[in-house]
Amino acid sequence: MTTSPNRSHIGLFRALTTLLFIIILIRVAFLMLNSSSPERRYEDPAVAERVERGTILDRNGRILAIQTPYWGVYFHLNAIDDLPFVSEVVAPFVQMSSAQIAERAASYTTYAQIKERIDEQTAQELAVALSKNRLQNQVTIEKRQGRTWPAFFHGVQTIGFTNTAGEGIEGIELSQERYLNPWPEVGESLVTYGDEITLTLDLDIQYAVDVQLQAIASEWESEWATAIVLDARNGDILALGSWPWYDANLFGRSKAEERRNNAITQMSEPGSVFKLFSLASILNAGEADTTTPFFCDGSYTFWAGGKPITISCSSPHGSVDAETMISKSCNGAISHWALQTDTDAFYQTLVDLGFTTSWDIDLPSRARSLIADPKTWSARSKPTIAFGQELMTSALHLAVAATALGPSGELLTPHLILRRNSGSDGSLLYERVRTPVAQVLDPAVTQTIRDGMALATQEGTGTRARVDGIKVGIKTGTAQTLNPETGSYVDGALYASALAIVPIDEPRYIIYVGSHNPGGSDIWGANIAAPAIGEIIRSLASQGKLIVSKE
Repeated sequence: MTTSPNRSHIGLFRALTTLLFIIILIRVAFLMLNSSSPERRYEDPAVAERVERGTILDRNGRILAIQTPYWGVYFHLNAIDDLPFVSEVVAPFVQMSSAQIAERAASYTTYAQIKERIDEQTAQELAVALSKNRLQNQVTIEKRQGRTWPAFFHGVQTIGFTNTAGEGIEGIELSQERYLNPWPEVGESLVTYGDEITLTLDLDIQYAVDVQLQAIASEWESEWATAIVLDARNGDILALGSWPWYDANLFGRSKAEERRNNAITQMSEPGSVFKLFSLASILNAGEADTTTPFFCDGSYTFWAGGKPITISCSSPHGSVDAETMISKSCNGAISHWALQTDTDAFYQTLVDLGFTTSWDIDLPSRARSLIADPKTWSARSKPTIAFGQELMTSALHLAVAATALGPSGELLTPHLILRRNSGSDGSLLYERVRTPVAQVLDPAVTQTIRDGMALATQEGTGTRARVDGIKVGIKTGTAQTLNPETGSYVDGALYASALAIVPIDEPRYIIYVGSHNPGGSDIWGANIAAPAIGEIIRSLASQGKLIVSKE
């Protein structure tokens, strides 16, 4: 039988295709084996082995927060033959009984944490005892970096704290995390140092403030209390007090209400302290007749919408001018003058004083003060706002607004961070500068208000803030606060407060104290906040921060 021509052609084609495929494979293999391209490899850059968290200081260089080494004690359970004996050796150094140690070790399988933190001296003494008893392979003493807050509860809500991983959780520790705890630097350095942050706080003044808050809490059983001392010349916050408080070194035991910074986050109706600013707004507008004395018989009635509206005073005040309105705290007079003032002009000055905004002082929280838009006001709103109700504000807003009551009428930006220095070489990276927001008030207006505040310490509601040899000006206040559940002031809490400027003729300090829902009788700002301010002023004098006149 002869072979088919078609099948012969197919066989030849298959042979040629196979040969071509083999040639291609050989060529590819040759190219791969003889490639001159270098192999590319990625290597992680060298970085610092650890980060040393930056230190926080007060304005005088006193340490508020610092990294400190500590030592933990651990058992290698698989290596321990005689647990009772090892526990007896370790017990004196960890402030635990041998039975407590054994019980703690029983909750682990291989590596047991017996004591989280002991100090350096104790660690050295324990190391000697372990060596003497040949237990070095059974018990480990590990050195770690922790955080210590030497001021304990003073300024604690402002400073804040870190978690066990060394990360900022609250306060300055949180807001300045990127500076205090930077990423490890690339290079050969073993340690990256966080920046050193100096606050405007003065620990001596902070201590004086906290002593008074503790006294208020003890005597009056307040729900919460707060105080601020502000430098009237540049806006530096010298003390931020908030009660109740906690120890930052024991932050794990703290409660939410203890961690709340009442000076900046608690919004409340300020009461008669606000008359300082409503009078400033009225005088600035220049429309009300404040030169003709207002006669107060204990109440003030005005008509709106064909109906009478009556505002009560604490007592009949008689003849009242702008200065005695402050010293006597007359609701009728300030309401009368507010009604004579253009609504938009009255509102705008309060806006300019910061009562519809928030202040950024480099803390995580930025509470916004609130006064409703005049378009929503009722017939009663303007006079009610004038004596400090129908608005929500904070202690910080009131203290900052008081900077505009100085001779220049300038509103100043508040500062909490004084400077920031490099943790590695100490170079200055930031320093606060005095920052006026605007000249809000006419100097003549501020003089009238300061004269009224001075009068209040001589014959008005602020006599208990008087300090011999120091010219003090003050405005006290006691506000009924709205009960949000009932929408009524009748069953709401009281807020007793006072704001002082000292010396009143040459302002250096602005001091604010507030007590929320105090108990007992005579729970007025004049009886609670004014005496506390007097004691703070005496502390400032004893610290050499105020000059006492001998005249």
